[in-house]
Amino acid sequence: MRAIQLSLLAVLSLAMISCVGPVKENLPQKIDDFVIKAQVNCKDYTQADWEQSAKEYEALMEEYNKKESTFTAEEKQKVANAAGRYHALLVENAIDQSSAEIKALLKELADQSKLLPAFMDGFKDVLQGDSVKLENIFSDIFASDPVKEIIGSIGSLFGGLGSVLEDDGEIETVVDTLGPAEPIDVAQ
Repeated sequence: MRAIQLSLLAVLSLAMISCVGPVKENLPQKIDDFVIKAQVNCKDYTQADWEQSAKEYEALMEEYNKKESTFTAEEKQKVANAAGRYHALLVENAIDQSSAEIKALLKELADQSKLLPAFMDGFKDVLQGDSVKLENIFSDIFASDPVKEIIGSIGSLFGGLGSVLEDDGEIETVVDTLGPAEPIDVAQ
């Protein structure tokens, strides 16, 4: 009698399991839960945490993409919503990191700008009275063949603006047509 009861129980258990069918993994819910966890904890994430999170997210999405056709429209909507929220977290993190870097750069620039008056004084001390020397340096630069080629190329793009092609193939720039420079009083 006991053997019959055990046999009936085993058959009944198998029948119930076969009626229920295989348990479908709820990947959309798993993705949503992952994103919720990231939303809750992201303020404390280090760079390494973000890298690990991105790897886990990519693995989940790769798995989802392989099985996408098996999900309902509602499940697909849930994944799309979670993906949007996760990508917003990534953008927010990138902005936060960029903001910190920009602030540090601006602080460094502000510190350097305090030195600008001293730099300009040193620059002025050396070049005071040497404006003719400075003019000659720039004249030599603008008279060089590579610069003339660049100016000619730019001029041809803009209809010859700022340059004239001489009969001998030389390019005369506006700089070449200027008269001699007068010394500049930099003491002001």
